[in-house]
Amino acid sequence: MKNTASFPALYDVSIPRRSACVLTACDDKYAFCLFVAIQTFLKNSPKLAEQADIWVAGCNLSAVSKQILSSLPHTYLFDYIFPATFPDLPMFKNFTPASFARYECFTLLHLYEKVMYLDSDVLVKKELLPLFDTIDTIGLVPDPLMTEVGCNFFKEIAGFNMKNPGFNSGFLALKRSVVWNSRLDEINGFLYECTLQHAPDLLYPDQGVINLAIEKFNLTPTTLSTLYNCPASSSLSALKKAFIVHATGPRKFWCYYYFDDFYKYYTQWIQQGGAKVSVRKSDSELYKKFIRSTGWDKYIFVQLCPDFIAKPDKALRFGIKKLFHCKF
Repeated sequence: MKNTASFPALYDVSIPRRSACVLTACDDKYAFCLFVAIQTFLKNSPKLAEQADIWVAGCNLSAVSKQILSSLPHTYLFDYIFPATFPDLPMFKNFTPASFARYECFTLLHLYEKVMYLDSDVLVKKELLPLFDTIDTIGLVPDPLMTEVGCNFFKEIAGFNMKNPGFNSGFLALKRSVVWNSRLDEINGFLYECTLQHAPDLLYPDQGVINLAIEKFNLTPTTLSTLYNCPASSSLSALKKAFIVHATGPRKFWCYYYFDDFYKYYTQWIQQGGAKVSVRKSDSELYKKFIRSTGWDKYIFVQLCPDFIAKPDKALRFGIKKLFHCKF
């Protein structure tokens, strides 16, 4: 499936390029989080940031979100459109189509020497540039839960070994190499075609397909430490060592835990006119009604503080960490 015509800005050869690219994606609900992710990349990975263009694959982003995100240094937005009819299936409804923009990492190697994909809900904590010296073609982090390829599917896929190690797709690092330069378009096409072919069987759509591509094209990934995709629910010692913290699982940066960088850059997002967080699924209806009726929901502390009606203990811990400016 040839799809680059769908994203003319991304592949416009007239645009001046730096040597590296960071690709990320989101819809408008998670634009607040992506703003924070990019800010932490710029702050905590300055050497790679100095070399990298940042491309944001947007899906139904508001004009305000676009304006704020595109104001960040070396950051460019394009409207991502899945290059076929998006599968109307229950599992796909849990994902924005922009999630599949990570497939473009492969063809971006035509334009960049180094390409990195970051999910929108991450915090970059340390310098990422040296990572590229450790990989030959692609670096991936093992998935802590989907430990085998077959875990990403509802059934076995004929012709593939479902027992192969499973890798997480929340972080990808790719490097231009003669090993695969002539196959990049073929890999990209396979990713989209396989997504459509096996859509009813996919549990984690993009991740399962990327894992199949590893076997089909005889790729040999460099297995990266989980510190490059460290769940936010990890121990304090792991969080301190992490290069990238990912808000997977129940502990979200914007709900029930205090992460200093998140609080700082989310505050900037609000000050620039960005929409407040709207994806806090654990708040009780009584709490939401109370903070709206009192007008407290305009305060950033309240927007990020746990539900102090249903979870007073967590709210108290959050408040203490904020008061003493605790950092993990």
